[in-house]
Amino acid sequence: MEKNFSKIKTVENIIIKTSYTNIANGELKSNFGDLLRTSLLPNCLNSDFLWLTDARSIDLLKYFVDVQKIRVLDRVVPMEDVLSARHVYNLDNYFYNGNLLEHITGHWHGYVWNGERLIPENEMIAAAASYAQISDQRSMQELIVRGLGLEWDEQDYPQSRLLVKETIDIGFNWHVDPKWIAKTWPEAYWEELEKILHQRYTVSWQKGIHHFDEYIHWLSACKVIVTCETLGLHLASALRKKVIAIVGPMKTNEYTYGRIEMIKPSSRDCMPCESPECKMGNSCLGEITPERVSEAIKKLMPN
Repeated sequence: MEKNFSKIKTVENIIIKTSYTNIANGELKSNFGDLLRTSLLPNCLNSDFLWLTDARSIDLLKYFVDVQKIRVLDRVVPMEDVLSARHVYNLDNYFYNGNLLEHITGHWHGYVWNGERLIPENEMIAAAASYAQISDQRSMQELIVRGLGLEWDEQDYPQSRLLVKETIDIGFNWHVDPKWIAKTWPEAYWEELEKILHQRYTVSWQKGIHHFDEYIHWLSACKVIVTCETLGLHLASALRKKVIAIVGPMKTNEYTYGRIEMIKPSSRDCMPCESPECKMGNSCLGEITPERVSEAIKKLMPN
């Protein structure tokens, strides 16, 4: 895949989104969930596009976006040509490549340059940011699409380019980044849930935790995914799976497309806390029992 733009002169639309997000403390955080949501944008455009991203994003985007339309933003190799686009849809709140402003011309949407830094163009883009403390209750997908000035018509993710036969009834997407333990459901609960289900259904624990291709193949082989609030929640939905999501600490205004059932603890003042660790010392997710999750699964599965 090309790592510069020497063969590209003009394109109708440019999408800019990498696999990182600049969070409030200035740290660049890996964020494949936001990247995946952005993959629905080609279904919102009426004309051709080019996607500019970082190299690690290819592992995910290749399943949903034509790789011929993807270019890698390179920190070292300079851009050799000016790109001219009618519209530039930028959902990165930082510059992966600082030369972008000098080499891309067009009407910018999303995060725009104010002369000093990138800022959200409007309140919808600000509300769609990860961990944003904003009360807008619209889904993240709707906020992104409308915030970019496009029409929201409940556009779905592109159909996956991966064809895998479903051979597993229930997949346990149990793994959570160790830095975000507030999202975890107790391992003993997962084990108890497996005991409840195993006589009736085939159950598989998450595979490919450190190998993305293996991971997406595993998700594709499952009929129902039980998951915490991680990439697997969003990716399973994009793969058209039925999803049981065990959530609480994080903001969960995800558009469900009729595929995601959210199971939450009882309402409390601290929820959602958007915190990596429970500040109360007792994660709210422990309130959700394996029996409750089992009943939700049975309603989704054929008798």
